[in-house]
Parts: sequence; C-alpha cells; structure tokens
Amino acid sequence: MDAEIFVSTILTVAILGGIVVAANVADKRGDPRLRLWVTGVLLVMNVMLVGWYGLLPLATEADDGETSRLLGSFALATVLGVVATAALSERVRENLTRVFPARQVPQRDEYLAEVERPAEDSSSGEPLFPQMLGYYTTATRANAPQMLEPDEPSSARGFNPRSAVHTVALVFCVYLLGTQFLTFLLGGGLEGVAEGFSDGLTTWVLVLNGQPLLVIPVLGVGWGVRRDLRQVMDRLGLGPLTIQGVGVALGMTVALLILVSVVGSTWQLLTPPETFEEQTQASEALADSVTTIWLALVLAASAAISEEIAFRGALQPVFGFWATALIFALTHMQYALTPATLIILGVALAFGWIRMRYNTTVAIVTHFFYNFIFLALNVAIDSEALQWLGLIV
Repeated sequence: MDAEIFVSTILTVAILGGIVVAANVADKRGDPRLRLWVTGVLLVMNVMLVGWYGLLPLATEADDGETSRLLGSFALATVLGVVATAALSERVRENLTRVFPARQVPQRDEYLAEVERPAEDSSSGEPLFPQMLGYYTTATRANAPQMLEPDEPSSARGFNPRSAVHTVALVFCVYLLGTQFLTFLLGGGLEGVAEGFSDGLTTWVLVLNGQPLLVIPVLGVGWGVRRDLRQVMDRLGLGPLTIQGVGVALGMTVALLILVSVVGSTWQLLTPPETFEEQTQASEALADSVTTIWLALVLAASAAISEEIAFRGALQPVFGFWATALIFALTHMQYALTPATLIILGVALAFGWIRMRYNTTVAIVTHFFYNFIFLALNVAIDSEALQWLGLIV
C-alpha cells in the first residue's frame, strides 16, 4: 500500500509540476505556442478525469448493485470535465475577475522607481508566477517595457485572466475540489472515509500526502524559472517567526478551540444521537488512527506546512480571502456538508486573516497548534468528546 501511495504521489507531482513549470515559462517568454500546449494538455487531462472517475467505474462495477451511485459519479465527473474546460476560456476567466481580486497594474512611475533600486536590492528577473499566487518582485530597466505591456503578467497581486499560470491554478483548484467529491462518492461517503482510516496512519504516508500541496505551489510561484529561493519565500509569505507571531498564533488557537467547543456542543445538542454519530464517524476514525504523540506531531506539522503554503501562501494572493477559505473548507470532505464544514470555514478565515495581517509562517504555526492540541489530548486521554471536538484541518 505504501509503495502504491509513493508511486502515485511521484506521478502526480511530476505531471502537475511539469504543467506548472511549462505555464511559468510560457508567461515569462510570452510564448503563445507554449500556452497552447499547456491548454492542450489540460484538455486531455479533463477527458481522462471523466474516463477515470466516470466511465471506468460505471463499466467495471455496474454489476455490484450500485448503479445509482455510479451514475451519480459519472454525472459529477462530467460536470468536473465541463467546468475545468470552461476555465480554459479567456472569456470565462475575464468574468471571474468580478469574483477574484482584479490584477492591479502598477503606475509607470511607481514601476520605474521600483526597477531603479540599487543593484543589490533588485532581482535579476521578472516576477514569476505573475500572481497564481500574487507578490512583489523587481525587474531590470531592460525588462520594464515588456512588463508594462498589457499581455504580460505584472508584479502586482490579483487574478490575471491572461496568465497561463493563473489558468493552471484555476483548473487545478477545480480538479482538487472535483476529485475530493468524486472520491467521497465512490468511496461510500462518510462510512467509506471512516473505513479508509481503519488501517491506521504511518509517518511515511503522512509525509507523502503533503508533498503535492508543498511542491506544486513552490514550482507554481516560479522557483527556478522566475524566482530564486529567497524570492519564492517572500512570495509565499514565509517570513521570520517573531515572539509577537508566536503570541498571535497561541491567542488565535485558543479562540478557535473555544469556537469549536461552543459550536460542536450546540451541534450535538440539536442533532439526534444516531445522526450525530453518522456525521462524526469520519473525524473520529481519523483521530483514532493517530495512536502516538509522534504521529500527532507529524500529522499536525505536515498538514499545517503543506496546506498553509498551498492555500494561504500561494493561492490567497490570487483568488482572494473568501474564495480561498471556501476552497479550503470544501477540500475537507471527511466532514461532508455537516455543521463541521462551517466550523472549518471559520478556521480557514482565521488562517487567511493571519496571512494578510502577519505572514504565512504565523498561519502555519497557528494551524499546527490547532491540530496538535486536539490530537495530543486524544492520544493522552482517549476521550470520545475530544474526538468529535477535534476537527482536524
């Protein structure tokens, strides 16, 4: 099983990472042929996803007496393919600028003031990932005319409908949400998710699961193409952790734990016992699968680092505060569409606010504290109450 997870993770990172790098190169060079190639690859992937999640299960499992579920999966896979294909249309992306933060093109005098900084303060290249994940960067005067062209990515933050990188980011978000729902449906819903944790978790599996959300965003913001490592860290908001930052993380963690306790207690009181047990079986199974403090530490750390770098570090500057929080909440399908989803949305908004007010590093620490406290208490006390209160994100 671990070998299968390793191979699938490597393939996922290689394929998606290759597309992201190609999109970065296309934006940097302004190469329409390469952009067309990226679009073509995404179209092929759309068709493959419909076949893998829709047609294949319908053809191979139709005799199992679950035709309605398989038809539902086929319909959902088709919708996924249609939405992902629509995202490849520039007209559709232009319309999405009403929802996502609009790209803010800097004034020419401000831009020239930026590129005229002393050599030691300026970068040697143009902004990377023109906003798949927004940021601040500088460029040489020689690049200024090119970068001020309307068809080229700017160094300002926001969603750029003409950027190949932002197009890929949008399509990948559709994939992420769509495959989460499809896996949930094909796996048998909450009961199936709970069974998935029955074999327990290992350090190796936890580390592997976090790699796509870590590697792809780092490549997405242009590491090795438009940015060096220091610039990538700046773009992702991975600044130094100060004493104030630790205090903010601890304070926000306490506030979130109170929120979860209050909402969770109200939820339990208002919900019939059998319904409540069904709605929380997946989260309880996940908590039960963490049997040692070491596993609690690894799970809390891997989730915090990979998810915060991906969502708050890379995506939030492009797709905005609210959209990023909603995407984050919907990716946690172990809670399905229960009151727990609203709790996770509140937690995501808190992390997003920290990213805007401080930096991604503080959001990572807050995320880690939030997860680790419940997991560690569950290991130490083995309390069922802690299992359902500990909504792990």
